[in-house]
Amino acid sequence: MPTSTSLLCAALTSALIVTGITAALASPAHAATVCDVLTSPVYQRYNPSTRVTLLTLSANEAAASAAAGYSEDHGTPFYAANAPANGLYGAHLVERGTGGNRVYMPNPREAANAVTRYGYTDRGIEFYVPTAASACTVPVNRYEKSGRHTYATSAAENAALVSAGWAKEGVTFYGGRLKPSPPVDPTFSIAVYPDTQQEVGTDSRYLGRATDLLERRSELDLRFVTTSGDNVNWDTPDHAQYEVISRGLRPFEKAGIPYSLSNGNHDNQATGPGGGARDARNTRTLFRDTSTMNSFFPASRLGAVQGVYEAGKIDNAWSGFTAGGEKWMVLNLEMWPRLGAVEWAKDVVASHPDYNVIIATHSYLNSNGSITQCTYTRCSYGDASPQYLYDKLISQYANVKVTLSGHTGQTGMRIDTGVHGNKIVSYLTTIHSNTTNPIRIIEIDTAADTAKTWVYGPYGNVTFPAASNTQTKMGWVKD
Repeated sequence: MPTSTSLLCAALTSALIVTGITAALASPAHAATVCDVLTSPVYQRYNPSTRVTLLTLSANEAAASAAAGYSEDHGTPFYAANAPANGLYGAHLVERGTGGNRVYMPNPREAANAVTRYGYTDRGIEFYVPTAASACTVPVNRYEKSGRHTYATSAAENAALVSAGWAKEGVTFYGGRLKPSPPVDPTFSIAVYPDTQQEVGTDSRYLGRATDLLERRSELDLRFVTTSGDNVNWDTPDHAQYEVISRGLRPFEKAGIPYSLSNGNHDNQATGPGGGARDARNTRTLFRDTSTMNSFFPASRLGAVQGVYEAGKIDNAWSGFTAGGEKWMVLNLEMWPRLGAVEWAKDVVASHPDYNVIIATHSYLNSNGSITQCTYTRCSYGDASPQYLYDKLISQYANVKVTLSGHTGQTGMRIDTGVHGNKIVSYLTTIHSNTTNPIRIIEIDTAADTAKTWVYGPYGNVTFPAASNTQTKMGWVKD
């Protein structure tokens, strides 16, 4: 569709969108009447590549839309009516091209203009909304970029679109405010598996982690599980070690707890039986061959993956979930990631400013809390060094709060201040254990603004007191 001035008129400004609609239709109803009928939740989905928005009253349509590219779930940002009522106007969905552009127009003149002048198809009325503000409504803003349109209600979404170069056309209509929610429990936890490469033989220590965590699920309010990498020791023709971790993580899937995996130097074809190089002449190439891990763990299996750097691979992937009343992102990056993967990660973090970001990668900290050093953009048989990650990604965004890593030493931590003044807490959890099955718990309290952590091994009831601490003034991002 042409720019914002093309459909309404050349002189239309953001402030005139609603005024023009109101003038074209009957007078709005009294606010109390409007508030009474805005009771149907509108589901919002984004296409992450085009940012085109799908708005629908149908939960089934919202769920099915992922197959059509609308894979980013933004919940139910406002309420509408599913039938005509005094003071409400039918928002027509006008569409051009499969997956190309979807625009919701409560102004029938604008909808007709889109059809007759610009080749759009009117799909009919999706829902009914007011075009005037009241105490129970929130403004729904429309944005345009490169002939596509999208919608936003929250301050964070509006800011992200403006930052990404979208032109704000103004308030298109108003939606009902979200109904009051039950009180939010601000405390929950995330579990981190350290380097588990010593536990993938014949014993049951690996499976014992999931068993223990699920037994304590309510106590911990466990919401997510991730790993520091080196999940296995090496691959074999029968993939026996991957079978061990596959069975060991399956209980989380049955329990509905999402998880993710970091890949380390033992989770690819570079490391052969016994722990040595599989083919020393091709180590750098084999280092990026994670085909076995990806065959066992497609993104669809993990439960909360929202985006990947490469199709069909979880080497660089981000998962999203809601807990403690806020949004959370766990961003897993391959070991010494390719520079293109770092650029992708920067875009992901920048485009989700309302998410608290936790970055997990195999190599980042040393036991003494220092950042591991190597050649800046060609670290050993990988690429971006840990220092490069800090300089280009971790330190650059206000919503980056925590990093997780393994690879060296036992446990450790570090505190940094990002360029925006945000506190960044980094946890090292390696512990190549031959006797127990360590787990790091990070307990987050969004009300107290804290992060509390400890490490324990359920097999043998082992504790690691040096790894325990509580951080205050985390500055969690509030949605």
